[in-house]
Amino acid sequence: MAWWNLTAPGSLTKLLIIANCALFASVNAGPNVVSLPLHRSPRRSIIKRNYGSASLENDYIDGLFWINATVGTPGQLVQLQIDTGSSDIWVFGARSCVETDSGCLGGFYDGSQSKTGQVIDRGGFSISYVDNSGVIGDYVSDTFAIGDITIKDMTLAVATEVQDATTGVMGIGFDSGESIVGNGGRPYKNLVDMMVEQGLINSRSYSLWLNDVGAETGSILFGGYDKGKFKGDLIAMPIQPDSQSGQITSMTVAWTSLSITDPTQGIQTLTSKSFALPAVLDSGTTLTYVPADLYNEVASFANVMAFDGMDTGLVECEAMQAYKGTLDFGFVGSGGPVISVPFSELSYPYTDDSGNQMSFDNGNTACYFGLAPTQDNTQILFGDTFLRSAYVVYDLDRQEIAIAPTAFNSDVTNIVEIGGSGSSATPTWRVATSVSVVQTATGRPEEPGLIASVTLTGHLSYTHTGTGFHIPTVSGSAASAQSPKASKGAAPSTSAVGSSILANTLICTFSALIGAAFVFAQ
Repeated sequence: MAWWNLTAPGSLTKLLIIANCALFASVNAGPNVVSLPLHRSPRRSIIKRNYGSASLENDYIDGLFWINATVGTPGQLVQLQIDTGSSDIWVFGARSCVETDSGCLGGFYDGSQSKTGQVIDRGGFSISYVDNSGVIGDYVSDTFAIGDITIKDMTLAVATEVQDATTGVMGIGFDSGESIVGNGGRPYKNLVDMMVEQGLINSRSYSLWLNDVGAETGSILFGGYDKGKFKGDLIAMPIQPDSQSGQITSMTVAWTSLSITDPTQGIQTLTSKSFALPAVLDSGTTLTYVPADLYNEVASFANVMAFDGMDTGLVECEAMQAYKGTLDFGFVGSGGPVISVPFSELSYPYTDDSGNQMSFDNGNTACYFGLAPTQDNTQILFGDTFLRSAYVVYDLDRQEIAIAPTAFNSDVTNIVEIGGSGSSATPTWRVATSVSVVQTATGRPEEPGLIASVTLTGHLSYTHTGTGFHIPTVSGSAASAQSPKASKGAAPSTSAVGSSILANTLICTFSALIGAAFVFAQ
């Protein structure tokens, strides 16, 4: 997972707009799985419940998901981000949370107050991110619990020094992606490994259902998948290796097409038949990052507006919600899965520091656009703006990711267990293997929202129609539908909320959006 700074002054905490969620954990009596249903609520505080629950919070612009956990005996509450793009659990230590150096969200762990904790590698945890933020700490062993689920002797990191990292993390990736491995050490059994070892689940697998952007429920299911939460059939893809190590270190798959389906003008293809790039499916990232040339085409189609002093594009909320078209992502070539993302899922309300909705001068409300361009040699990341439209099964044992179109707001439950090696409880999905790619990118976009200079020649086949192929603007709109590079169209209103959105502090920057790719400190 990656943290990054933009140029906005002041504490990163000021950029966070938080809504609370509740997460109730249970072990199903039938299949050997661990189910963590999600529920959003307006509360922000961490609350301990007497029936053994964990709560989940949603970060800035409804993007990143947080879980309440306990560490130690007796349990100390900490708030952690669920992240498929990293592999360590790390928490703030008692003296590491300094307001000037981090957001200090989610509490801290004091090992001296735990009867079961012990330090196993003092100073052994060290990680830095592409924005020069980072964490240094100790590896410890202690009891770790989420809801009703308790893992004994869990290895996790306790931060002793933090710079610009706002909250702890619960990474659930491959052990090859652990910080200690990046620093030349041997991997340890991380959370998913320990759940299997202690009999909570039978395979190193989990599935993610984020649901509709406006919904109040979702789920993560360890050890299986829920057939009631997707449409059609799951199609699996091999997870792609890293080019340098040859190891599977991230949730990378082969992305092979991008198109727009318009209700009246049909399908407009943006990529060639030979297009194939690695993309990481990462719950720890809010936005979806695509190459700059593709971003420009989609941004033009969606009437994305850019403004001087702002790094991210804005769209009219009303137009995005009313439009019935989709942005279609294809994987592993012909016969592979296709996930159609409604454009209505690609916008988030643009609010000020107090949570007030911002508006354009024409009266229409302003929303962030859910896509952003990558820069040269940075990873393509499919974050929550993509994942909400997909049901995704991460199978670490088989080194496959199975995916299908999500069933928004489904209340149907039909859980299927994924068994371990030699088990009769094996998944029935089809594996598509026609295209392979290798992950060569090493980092994240350092300035999300800015148009990058990189150009991928030969990939585009997009052409405008004679009348212009764009999302229709709402009645009375004065917003421009031209290039998002220029400050055109109606400027956002500053009078409605009593403060300027074009002030010196760039409150629209996505400093709080945390990604999967990271650079390990040496």
